[in-house]
Amino acid sequence: MLFKTQSRSLLLRKTITLPHLPHSIRRGYPAAGNPHREPFEHVAGKVPPSTRATVRFHAGTTDNEPATIDFTPGRQHATNIRPNEEYIVNVTDIRDYDPPTTLAVEGCEWVHSPTALTEADLLENDREKVNLTVEGAYFQECAKLVQQRTNATRALAYNWRHRRLEKDLVPGGTVGLSGKPLATFHMDNDEETARMNLRRNLGDAEAERWLKKRWGIINVWRPIGDTVLQWPLGLLDSRDIKADQNTAPIFTRNNYKSHFSALKYSPGFKYYYVNQLTTDEALLFVDYDSAKSSQLSGLAHGAFQDHSTSDNAPLRRSIEVRVLVLWGDEA
Repeated sequence: MLFKTQSRSLLLRKTITLPHLPHSIRRGYPAAGNPHREPFEHVAGKVPPSTRATVRFHAGTTDNEPATIDFTPGRQHATNIRPNEEYIVNVTDIRDYDPPTTLAVEGCEWVHSPTALTEADLLENDREKVNLTVEGAYFQECAKLVQQRTNATRALAYNWRHRRLEKDLVPGGTVGLSGKPLATFHMDNDEETARMNLRRNLGDAEAERWLKKRWGIINVWRPIGDTVLQWPLGLLDSRDIKADQNTAPIFTRNNYKSHFSALKYSPGFKYYYVNQLTTDEALLFVDYDSAKSSQLSGLAHGAFQDHSTSDNAPLRRSIEVRVLVLWGDEA
């Protein structure tokens, strides 16, 4: 099953609520440093390091019809999507960025956040045990982390993916898509699919209450098993994306949502990543933000081929958890 979920009553019991907070910090992400600086602005004269990389983008369809992927086991090869376009670019390392990137300004930040979760926990033959481990303690852990980093008054982890790169499975293509690094730069949610996730996990009545306030989705992404060297996760500056020019919907069948958005290449794109992210660290980024005035509707992301990585480096393994967040709610 591609998407695991618990009953609505159990999910609601696992929603984390902050105690009463001063009004000044209940309006959104906490300010860090100078909140008025431009996204990805760094100290003058201190150029952050970068790496050469191959990135991949959506190249259209074979029949000029809307792009479609069938997630039904045995049917994932049945797609009309053309092979990705590949480009060689520079990807900037934000590990020692000065000032550090934040969820409030850039829509992404990395944190030191050790976890008790191991890859052995995810490889158990008993899938029910795996789901209980992830959707229990680890979901709570991610919700607490997001709550702390966003000042959200409510946080609810609801969806996860364990991604492994096997020797005989290349990141490109649609076969095994949900279980391997996704090399096409993409955005997980738009307003339609974000609202679908909200209603599916909260029910219509609670979702309507959230929709009257500011809410969003945060992705908690971390290596599992080894430090990520092969196919690290890259992020794009969201200001460079023009929805009417640079995105294309990818419609899905037998999946937990109707579609996601693949990106079309633009020479103006700027790329970022965290070099050698460890299992004691996590990368948080905005998946969706309901604030109409916010540029952070979601950060495009995708795995990229780092030219500085040895072919003998450990194969990429990671886990990602998506967390619904609500701000300004005292209930």
